[in-house]
Amino acid sequence: MKKKIKRFQRLATIRKKDISKEINNSNLLQNEILKNDNLIDQINTIIESSKFTSSNKIINAGYFKNNSQLLTTLQNQKHIASNRNKYLLAEKETIKKKIIINNLKKIKAEEKSLEYKKSYISELEKKNHQ
Repeated sequence: MKKKIKRFQRLATIRKKDISKEINNSNLLQNEILKNDNLIDQINTIIESSKFTSSNKIINAGYFKNNSQLLTTLQNQKHIASNRNKYLLAEKETIKKKIIINNLKKIKAEEKSLEYKKSYISELEKKNHQ
């Protein structure tokens, strides 16, 4: 009986460690999501500023070509960052689900441990009364 109690206590401890690890992963992902959002905002700002500065001037062909290449590159980078953001958000949801599952498993292990402790104590009391 003591072995079962210890086993479920260890299992609960392992689940706590798993939850802690997943929370850490979630925090890292959140930081990456914020960095990605900042990158997208910066790209949008550059694109918007290039639209306003070029609209008031007469543009030569070389400048127009370089500016259009820059805008194309920025649009591609923005697209890549948006896709990365979608992936990171999906990963964050997966981690949240893992945290919930591990928390439920930890609670079950703790309940089982308590159940075995109660039955062990009741067995000891029966032996003492006999």
